[in-house]
Amino acid sequence: MTTAPPVPPASHWPDHGGEQPSSSTPPGWAIWITAAAAVVAVIGGGLIAVRNVGSPPPAASPLDTGSQVESPASPPSGQPSSPGPTLDRSTGPTDDPAEPSASPTITSTFPPLQDVPEVCDLLTESLIARLAPKAASGPGVAKDGYGAKRKDCEWQQKGYNMKGGYTHTRSISVKVNVFPDHEKAMRNADSDWRLMRYLSGRSEGDPPITKYGEIKQISGLGDGACAIYSEGTRRREGMAWIYVVRGNATIEIRFRGSVIKGRSVFPMENSRSVPEAELLKGVEEIAGEAVKNLTG
Repeated sequence: MTTAPPVPPASHWPDHGGEQPSSSTPPGWAIWITAAAAVVAVIGGGLIAVRNVGSPPPAASPLDTGSQVESPASPPSGQPSSPGPTLDRSTGPTDDPAEPSASPTITSTFPPLQDVPEVCDLLTESLIARLAPKAASGPGVAKDGYGAKRKDCEWQQKGYNMKGGYTHTRSISVKVNVFPDHEKAMRNADSDWRLMRYLSGRSEGDPPITKYGEIKQISGLGDGACAIYSEGTRRREGMAWIYVVRGNATIEIRFRGSVIKGRSVFPMENSRSVPEAELLKGVEEIAGEAVKNLTG
């Protein structure tokens, strides 16, 4: 998830209008000018009447009673200047077949969550040992906000996974957001998917410090999921990022990996990024485990 990156959340509907300003009593000088103008108009009308004495009256034009059209009423001051997701067509025709008359109802087959579970319990120890050896979990610092309850967990490298003189590092972060309903969760996810579409195939920085692969739509995970791969050009580390919607919850997962020469857990210029296919396959498996264990 083309255009400039969206402004993060999703999110939030400013006041598009306001009350009309209340009228105030005109100052004295304005009343004096208005009165003077009225006197001039009366005198001018009398002069015109005297000037036209003796002239034949103009022919009366027929009164057109069928062609008078009332001007349309102006919209209320609180109505936005541009249409939102749903359009109010009560004041105009619906001749454009390309625009739907109403937004479709967003539904989900997953039961809504009432609270956020302990995210560190969503992934099994066997999965962590296979995808991120030597990594240990710890709760993150996610805070509630933007209308959602949030919790996260991180599995960070705590030891040296050595193979042939190289350290293979892997780390996982999982964040779960629970919204009041499915529609708000979809809006939040769509914001991240738009960002993925913007980053797809791009390089960021001058000179580039991050390169992005193509966005991938992943099926079989919740109500929808998209993923994208990125690679650091200075700190040689690859990352797969996936964003999933499941009912009224969203799941955001980042799976990082690099191959470092010697004993180190910090990627360097002579490191190698874990390839795109490997990290995308891993993050999809992590997301599947999280969705399966995300129950009320």
